[in-house]
Order: sequence, then C-alpha cells, then structure tokens
Amino acid sequence: MEELSTEILVIGSGLAGIMAALAAEEVGVRTTLVGKFAIGMGNNSAISNGVFTASHERFSTENHQEETLKAGRGLNHAQIVRRLVDQAPEAMEKLKAWGVSLVEVPMGFMVDRSGGCDQIPGVLLMRSLKKRLGLGSIHCLPGLVVFDLVVGEGRVQGAFGFLRDGRPCLVQSKAVILAAGGGGAIYRRNDNQRSTLGDGYGLALRAGLPLLDLEFVQFYPFVLAEPGLHTFILYPPYPDGVKVMDEHGADLLERLGIEADLNRAIITRRDSLTLSLMESTRTGEVYFDLRQVPETSWKAYPLTLLERSKFPFRERPFLVAPAVHFCMGGVEIDENGRTSLPGLYAAGEVAWGLHGANRLGGNALTECAVFGRIAGRSAAEEAKQTGWTLMAEPLKKRWEKRANQYFKRKRGGAFRSSDLLKELKHLAWKFAGPIREESLLKEGLERLHTLETKIDQVSPETVKELFRKREMENGALLLKAILKGSLEREESRGAFYRRDFPERDDRQWLKNSVYSLVGEEIVVAHHPVRN
Repeated sequence: MEELSTEILVIGSGLAGIMAALAAEEVGVRTTLVGKFAIGMGNNSAISNGVFTASHERFSTENHQEETLKAGRGLNHAQIVRRLVDQAPEAMEKLKAWGVSLVEVPMGFMVDRSGGCDQIPGVLLMRSLKKRLGLGSIHCLPGLVVFDLVVGEGRVQGAFGFLRDGRPCLVQSKAVILAAGGGGAIYRRNDNQRSTLGDGYGLALRAGLPLLDLEFVQFYPFVLAEPGLHTFILYPPYPDGVKVMDEHGADLLERLGIEADLNRAIITRRDSLTLSLMESTRTGEVYFDLRQVPETSWKAYPLTLLERSKFPFRERPFLVAPAVHFCMGGVEIDENGRTSLPGLYAAGEVAWGLHGANRLGGNALTECAVFGRIAGRSAAEEAKQTGWTLMAEPLKKRWEKRANQYFKRKRGGAFRSSDLLKELKHLAWKFAGPIREESLLKEGLERLHTLETKIDQVSPETVKELFRKREMENGALLLKAILKGSLEREESRGAFYRRDFPERDDRQWLKNSVYSLVGEEIVVAHHPVRN
C-alpha cells in the first residue's frame, strides 16, 4: 500500500479545492491537492458560466445579502451568508492577483472572455488557476479516488483511496479540506460533469458527520432536450429576440410576466421558472426560439457555443426542459470552514449553510472562492499549531485489510455497473425530480432498495469497475437521503416542490433537515433554523 504524508490534504480540484490549496500554501504549510481526474478539470467549475455574484459600486453588500436570503426562503444560515457577502470582494481581488481576468456585470463579476469568446468561461477560469498552481510548491496528485476519510483518536487523520493504477493509497495529514463537489449527475437529466455523483457526501456520512437539507436540489430551466444532443445548459446572458414558447407557439415568458427581464429572472427565479416549465411539459413540449436574434449576437458568447454544433439552432425552435443543476444541502460548516469533526474542513458545493432552499445565481462560484480561501487559511493555521501524531499501526493494518475487501467477490454478482448507473439516474429523475409527491417518493425508496442490493453484488474485476461501484454506492446513498427527506418535508419551499403540499408552511417547516448514517440506514431529523 502506498503511504503518503502531508500537512494539508485537499480532496477535490475544482475552484474550491484550488482556492483552499493556494490559501494554505500562503500560510506556509505542505499541501497536497488530489483529484479524480486531471487537476482543475473534470469538475463543475470547468464547465461553469464563470459568473461570481459579489458586491461592487452598483451592487452593495446589502443587496447581495438581501438577494441571497430571499432566494433561500428562510433556511439559510445567516452568519454564513454574512461572511460570504463581506469576503466576496476580497476574494475577487485575490482571483485577479492569481491571474483570473474578471469584468464587472450588474450583480458581480464574470470571467473575461475577450480573446477567447469561443471558450466556456469555466475553462478559462480553471486554466488561469492551474497556471498559478504550477508556480508554487503544492503537490498535485491527479487520479487518486478517495474512498474514505481516516478517523482516529477523535479527529480526521487523512484519507484512504486508490490510485489510477489500482494501488491502494493511505494519506496521512494534520487536516483535511473536503471540496469534492455535489451530486447532480445522479439524475438522468443534469448539466453537471458526469462524475459528479455525491462522493463528498458519501465520505462525510461514512465518517459520522451529519448532512443538512439534501432534499433541496436546484433545477436549471433551460437545458437542451433535443434527442441525440447532450443535456447542454443554455448559458445566459440571453440576447434580445429570444422566445420561450409551447408547442402551439404561445409565449411562455409573457405568460409568466418576465419577457423583458429574462437575464435577471434566471438568477433570482430559477425555482418558479422550473416549476412553470415542468407543468408545461406535462401537456406538451417547450421550445427555445432564436430565429429573431440579431446576427451580431451569433458572433458573441454564449451563442458562439451553439455555432459549433451541426444542429440548426438558427433555423427552427428546439426542445428545452429543466435539468438538475446544483445541490443546496451538504456538510455543516462554521464561519471558518470547520466541520464538527476535528481537523476536517469543507468548502464549495459539498458544504451547507449559504443557500437555504434555493441558490441565488452566481453564488456557487463565489462560495467556492470565498470559503475555499477561508477553509485553506483556517486548516493551515491549525496545522501549524498541531504536532505530528503518527497514525497507529493497528489503524494502518485495518486499512490494508480494507483495501483487499473492496475487490472481494460477491455471490451472485452478475450485474454490470453501467446498467446499474443508468437505473440509478432513472430512479432519481422519476421519483425525486422537480415535482414530488408521497406515492412517488415511497415507490422510489422501494425501487432503490432493490437497486442497492444489486450494487452490493457487483464484483469489481478492474480498477475502473471498482471506482464505478464506489460512485454508485455514494449516489445511491445520496438518493436515499433525498427521497427520505422529501417524504418527511410536507410543504413546498424554494426549489423544493411537493404537489400534495403545494404551499410554504413556516409554522411547521421553518426547519433544517439533518441526515445521519446509522449502520446502513439514513436517519432524518429536523431542527429549527439557527441564526
């Protein structure tokens, strides 16, 4: 078994992970950054629209706080919100200092696309930060898939996983920063990177940490739904002339009263837009129509992305439908990025506290930038004050034994990982989609139980199959939590909608849901919102 040691271990190499690693390096501690794939790529940061909601002269911190709390519908952690809005301008300056070119937009900043207008802004963002990584001393380790956090003597002591060649790897560290992203790709319709299957949530639950508000999943309204095309998000800003209509040609935006302000609505009203479109798709199709868009707009981002395709986007309306975009729930952190497990910090989509029942557009990258830096600094300061406690030999032996067990053959294991993953995605979309109700949720839990039995019987014979099985275990764990939490929350709020309980109920449900793993089961409790 490969054994490594570092003072700070950062799990996840998207924006939050890189920001954390760079901040830790500035404090002067040895830092190792690991990712499932190439560092900086293969994550949602790299396919993002590059928008950061943050205050400037035309958009105050008070505006930012108000819009964030309004989107969260009463379930945000107010202190986390305040820390974000206060620290966002400083984080924007740090990004600029690290080589990211930003331009001001009405509610914050956006990655500058001049000179690279045919590139997704997230790619430009991550390329700049990867270049900055190459100038420092951070040890980057791509291709390490972390299976478990190592906990001993009441604190996190590192992590265990497998390298891409199949060798088990045990990493000892003084502190760990969890920045492994969300889990949107467990759904059949999503705009996430395909490997975003809830790894961070699985790591936290198995380490004994509670997760909060997992039932709140954000859906993006306008995602391609044409047969044969990828579920590609239609990025804003939307140019003049865009129409959204039903199959009879009726203007849906006019019906919703937002035809003149679609770009603001996509930031502040994603929940209501999604529900309106989902209701429309029950009786027919929904189309995006770009035929009236001026010629000049086709030479500018984001329409330049569509110009790469052979599909005739200019010539006829095309199908769109909502798809999963973001997970609001996650690991509870304090204002310094600490979790309840000593030595463990978290940042980015895997963390909870900022978004409440629905995320304000642009706050995802801002959260990564702000709390990535905060977690990196906090973990590094703790590491400087912590002496090395060598991992006990019995603990090492336990993980050596565990490594062999992962490849142990199961009886009756004749299931293909790829087939089971498709089944998981189908279950998530059908039973825990944008519109939920009791009968569907109960049926979803029953079918998931059968699927979990099949997943358990998978016998990996290759490293790829081993990794896929772990991803399915994490995804199934996340889906079980979403289904159970959705069944218990008898109201509708923000991005969460129960057809059988369509009204918001502050008297009964101004509460956060708390998920714990007890044995193999997810247990859900609730506590009043803490501000």
